[in-house]
Amino acid sequence: MHRREFMKITAVSGAICLTPSFLTAASTSKFNEGLALYDIRWSFDLSLHKDKECALWVPLPSDISGFQRLIKLENSTEAETHFESDHNRYGARTFYARWEKSAVSKTLGLSMTVALRDRQCDFRPKRICPEILEQSREFLMPTAHIPTDGAVGKVAKNIIGREKDPLKKARKIYDWIIANGYRDESVKGCGVGSPNAMLSQLEREGRMGGKCLDMSALCVALMRASNIPAREVMGIRVGDSRLSPAFGAGEDITKAQHCKVEFFIPNIGWIPCDPADITKLVLKEGIEKNSPRAMELANKFFGFWENNWMALNHARDFDLYPANTQGSLDSFGYPYGEVDGEYLDPFEPKSYRYTIRSAKEV
Repeated sequence: MHRREFMKITAVSGAICLTPSFLTAASTSKFNEGLALYDIRWSFDLSLHKDKECALWVPLPSDISGFQRLIKLENSTEAETHFESDHNRYGARTFYARWEKSAVSKTLGLSMTVALRDRQCDFRPKRICPEILEQSREFLMPTAHIPTDGAVGKVAKNIIGREKDPLKKARKIYDWIIANGYRDESVKGCGVGSPNAMLSQLEREGRMGGKCLDMSALCVALMRASNIPAREVMGIRVGDSRLSPAFGAGEDITKAQHCKVEFFIPNIGWIPCDPADITKLVLKEGIEKNSPRAMELANKFFGFWENNWMALNHARDFDLYPANTQGSLDSFGYPYGEVDGEYLDPFEPKSYRYTIRSAKEV
């Protein structure tokens, strides 16, 4: 599904589903109410890789009606080849740059202005177009990293029991993730996003640790196994949170990547949620999961995204365009780079110099 198709989905959904999947046309006309504007700058420097061909694929945000709007995007580079594209299975918007071996300066600058507002679900029934219902079924399918059988299928059945209502099933899964998961700060980046690994740890230790991609991937897998379309949404925190420091970021957002979840209910539409941030709240604020504060925010985050987080894409287990040497990507929340066809680790600053900075417009 390409970006133009995704945009079509969100635009149509906006006309039929108020807040779960985006706002109505009337509400969208008031987008400036409660608006937060962020200027975001990405800086890359691969010049130390002399006499080597370098290539970068950078995830870019797309417009999401009623929640997110990309107002400006500019680039600065001397790369021999560079362009924007959404030519991949999920329409993940991408900036691609490639430098020849002979290039002395291998730098890229991206600057963008993004408008954000809270996304809040009201859970009122809506009329959903048949086309949207059909397209949502893509997100019932398993992928290489999102299984729906085996341990995932067994656990999903135990969680939902005899419940038939899809919204109640989704809430049971969401609450189960929070109850059994904990944030593990030793995990690199956002985690690997392996539901089977999470469930194996739970079986061994009685609980499961990870970060946002780990929690989100398991949530998505369990929902799909329960016949609820669901997907992880990769993104990045771009500013302070009014709810908790645990949910915010400063001006340097290079390491502020965060993955959320959305799921689809046939008479409501796409609904946002974020079980991983509740486990982070518990750790950062030193509170119990059953404390009034944790329970209040857990209830709020079932149907809510705050306006200090920028969505990038929902791509998992897909092929980049142009094709990279190392093959399919697991997820696309971080820039992906190759030097002479070899994978460039984004967590290794000595070989991969990049920063992302954000400033909120007043």
